[in-house]
Amino acid sequence: MRSLRISVAAGVLVPLALLTAACGPNDDKPGGTTATTAAASASAASTTAASTAAATGTKAPAAGKALTQDQLVKALLTTADLKADAQRSSLGPTRPDHRLTAGKPACQPLLDLVDDGSAATPSPSATGVYYATNGREFTFVQLTQLGAGQAAKALTAADGALAGCASFTATGAGGAPVKVTFAKATAPAAGEATLALNATFTADDCAKVLCEARGYVVTHTGDVLTLVSDSALADPGLPEQALVKKQLDKVQAAAK
Repeated sequence: MRSLRISVAAGVLVPLALLTAACGPNDDKPGGTTATTAAASASAASTTAASTAAATGTKAPAAGKALTQDQLVKALLTTADLKADAQRSSLGPTRPDHRLTAGKPACQPLLDLVDDGSAATPSPSATGVYYATNGREFTFVQLTQLGAGQAAKALTAADGALAGCASFTATGAGGAPVKVTFAKATAPAAGEATLALNATFTADDCAKVLCEARGYVVTHTGDVLTLVSDSALADPGLPEQALVKKQLDKVQAAAK
């Protein structure tokens, strides 16, 4: 597993999850939000999982129980797992008050996928931001419990949006425009389906507004979306497969 790297680049890096002063995970105790109740039938969910697995060549595991927000927080990788600094890092419920809105509505599924705080109706979700002792680079993990069949749909919608959303403008809570780029990447298959992405978020004044590059691996097992991302001022590459697997294993264990 890659240890957290130390950045030697100049400038200020602002995590996507910390776009506004009030956003991002914190060290407060989770509020105990319950997971989204599955609305579709079990047979419909099984059909979705099977078709997704067939498309990616992976085997669909048996559907587990829906996880509450508390359970999602507990399922996050620990700072010890990443050899991260417990003082600088933070784990907790995902906050919905840092929404990024795409200028092109068709591009919103990409923003919703990489940060549940951007979703119009956020689901039970947990976020971990892991820093080393110093440096500006970090690893970002988000776990989101969706309704029956919705995790597969979220991946499909984001994948379908890529063709028309290589570059677009989004606005955050403060109203400042952020230029966003997305490109599909290649990562080993994991879970029931996997989507790997490279993205950048830039603004006119990167000292005050978001300016970073991200490498994402997003996968789902049942109706839990698991996102692992590396962030840096320049191309951070994709998260290591071993780290993605370790997080998926914790999610699957929690859902049993």
